[in-house]
Amino acid sequence: MDAYTNKPEFDFTPVPVRPRHNGWTAEKQIAFIEALAETGVVEEACRRVSMSDSSAYALRRRPSGAAFRNAWEAALDYSLHRVEEEALLRSRKGVTRPIFYKGEQVGEWRHYDERLTMFLLRTRRPERYGKWIERVLAPEVEYGGANEPDAAIRLDGGIERIMLQADGDSDEGGGEIA
Repeated sequence: MDAYTNKPEFDFTPVPVRPRHNGWTAEKQIAFIEALAETGVVEEACRRVSMSDSSAYALRRRPSGAAFRNAWEAALDYSLHRVEEEALLRSRKGVTRPIFYKGEQVGEWRHYDERLTMFLLRTRRPERYGKWIERVLAPEVEYGGANEPDAAIRLDGGIERIMLQADGDSDEGGGEIA
């Protein structure tokens, strides 16, 4: 990545093509990869270099286009940093939602998506917020006693055994599910 412009540098050899006035020149291929890294959208990157997306995919499929394909994938991977930044921003600052009254917008409120926040925490900090924490912190519960049905339940993996007994019935009326 260039320290001054904050643009990624993709070192690849453009696909050799027959020279045409409206074709994929080496400069257009490089500009396309840079635009793809910036936008993350093939159609938008093609529009910026005045080429069709079908011709871009055809260039990508060429046997001599391995370096172009690799640069394409690297550009898409690079573009995901913007998606991550936006998700983090929405998690922290929320998203504004309009409030309407009698067909007119009279205000707005901020919606905070807790599922997004938990997803980000679990994926970015799994050692602290990962799924394992639920298994460790969940107490092991044993049911049984005079007022409760006889059942042993393990919360860390499933049901071990349940004894069913209808109220007022003797032991013959109940059944065991194992």
